[in-house]
Amino acid sequence: MTPAVASRRLSLVAGLVGAAAAPACSRREPPPPPPAAAPAAAPAEAPREGERSPVVSRIERNGLSIAFELRPLHGAGDRPEARTDATAVFTITDAATGAPVRDLGPVAWMSRRAGAPPDEAGCQDKIKSFMAGLIAVRPDVDMNEYVLWTQNQDNTLSVINPQLAFTRSKLRKLVPLAAGSTALALHPDGDRLYATLQGAHGLAVIDTRRAQVTANVHVGAEPTRVSVAPDGKTVWVGNDGDGTVSVVDARAASVLKTLRAGPGHHELAFSGGGRTAWITSRDAGTVTAVDTGTLEPVAEIEIGAGAAAVAASDAANAVYVANEPRGEIVILDADRRAVAGRVALKAGVSAVAFAPGGRFAFALNPAKGEVSILDASTGSLAHTLPGFATPDAIAFTDTYAYVRNLGETRVSLIELPSLDRPGKPAVVDVQIGQQPPRAAKGARGAAPFAVLPEGNGAIVASPADKVLYYYVEGMMAPMGTLSSYGREPRAALIEDRSLKEVQPGVYAATVRLGGEGVHDVELLLRGRGIAACLEATVAPSAVPAEDRSPGLTVEPLFDAGVDLEVSSPATLRFRATPKAGAPPLEAKEMQVMIFRFPVGFRDTVQPRAEPDGAFSVTFTPPEPGEYRFLLEAGSRNAPLGALPSISLYAASPGAEAEAGGAR
Repeated sequence: MTPAVASRRLSLVAGLVGAAAAPACSRREPPPPPPAAAPAAAPAEAPREGERSPVVSRIERNGLSIAFELRPLHGAGDRPEARTDATAVFTITDAATGAPVRDLGPVAWMSRRAGAPPDEAGCQDKIKSFMAGLIAVRPDVDMNEYVLWTQNQDNTLSVINPQLAFTRSKLRKLVPLAAGSTALALHPDGDRLYATLQGAHGLAVIDTRRAQVTANVHVGAEPTRVSVAPDGKTVWVGNDGDGTVSVVDARAASVLKTLRAGPGHHELAFSGGGRTAWITSRDAGTVTAVDTGTLEPVAEIEIGAGAAAVAASDAANAVYVANEPRGEIVILDADRRAVAGRVALKAGVSAVAFAPGGRFAFALNPAKGEVSILDASTGSLAHTLPGFATPDAIAFTDTYAYVRNLGETRVSLIELPSLDRPGKPAVVDVQIGQQPPRAAKGARGAAPFAVLPEGNGAIVASPADKVLYYYVEGMMAPMGTLSSYGREPRAALIEDRSLKEVQPGVYAATVRLGGEGVHDVELLLRGRGIAACLEATVAPSAVPAEDRSPGLTVEPLFDAGVDLEVSSPATLRFRATPKAGAPPLEAKEMQVMIFRFPVGFRDTVQPRAEPDGAFSVTFTPPEPGEYRFLLEAGSRNAPLGALPSISLYAASPGAEAEAGGAR
């Protein structure tokens, strides 16, 4: 057993699973006690009918007035799963003046009250135990949580919790998709993730709280890129197979409009606070500007064939397009929607991205092993940095640009503050991994960096090593590793569920509530060294349990304990029964996914209707081992993963079956 990341931003007890330098079963010293806590707040008023704790719980401490409430989730509508969610809100003001108090760095939890409200010592003990991140002492609601999503080489996404202190597995859930994914985009609200799927499977919409696919949206051919508009209302999908871009309603998960964008690969960017979308067409040699309000094209700008990447800077009021064969960055004036200049680089430049602040643009040239840095304030080349090994991906913290070297086991960190100083920018190489990323087929072009919410490091996906490396700035090597559980993580992103200052003095997070009843709300304000316990009441859910469950049950009509034979087709019959009063199921409403567990073969087929009302699929095991049978029926509230899987076993021809089907 090794240390793990304990809890977000809690440096007193930080540690990592798999830390290379840490001895096995290393023991951490307990964190020092938190600052003196205020007594529990006065009980909140009873919730109104149909709401959860709409009345505020208040307390004053060290000159601060602290209020807490649980608000119904905005925009939840009639989604049953959303009715168990709420927005937890702390409003903190100066007790004397009423002025909002900013930058307090709150961390908070909720735990169901078992007896009397905690006294000062009890409040301290609770906060201390939650800060330690121990698996044996867990809150009912954690407002400091973040989870890691990885895009794998197979048809899955992994949901990993890197914050538990001691546990055998950090894999929270494996989300099966209808096909392999090509790109990911997280909604600004954090409640939905979008994945473009290979083949004709379109765009998968994933509920991040339940870690389930809720819809597969039919878009154009060969969807490759996906971006969410800054206002969160629309999702834009570049379809490389038919020269179109699909604009999808982010809430309704339906296509609003299909735009002609020209043939070839498409990249997407937004400018003007999201008012204009920019779409490149590699083969047509044009960039199309689209008004995101009307969804109408407003300009088509000729730049020459070969557009490989696009990035926008509102600070510079410019859009930069990388033209790979011409070896140049084309600068577009975002207001005039016209070419404002061209910066000559070298043929092969294939990626461009703006650093925080929008002044400096980084252009990657894998073919030449160079990174070029352009100054948008002058529209000119500021630096050319050689010595990279096929640089193909970039991400930013406030201090560094992280550049992946596809051909070597190192990540290059370019210091951003040094860009304003005379001379060459500072570059630090950090050895990460045992094998270069290119050793994993198909790794190029992915997004391997998941920047930590603290902004001081990143989790780096290593597909060749089948590992995720946890790096914190200032170190010359990763602090530790996270397992990918046998899969090749191509891309990674972090879904941050922690408290954020959404308005001056107002700190909020979306939470999934547990059982009904009175809960203690434990709060630590790190910016002022203040700890306090407040109170909230969770009302009974207004949604009956049966309304939140899948709308059908599945019963296997085959003996899962009998081995199937490799390379021999087997008919797997099953019965799918809808809820009482629901119309009969049709085969076209369902899909069956069968995959090798934990990794390997994967296939999705539509079942056949049988004369006796049952359904069936034919499965030919390609190799010995364990397989999983999953049924999906989105129209019956049973997306992929909602129904229990059925285990299957396959053996080589002539192999002796195990007694009783035991495995």
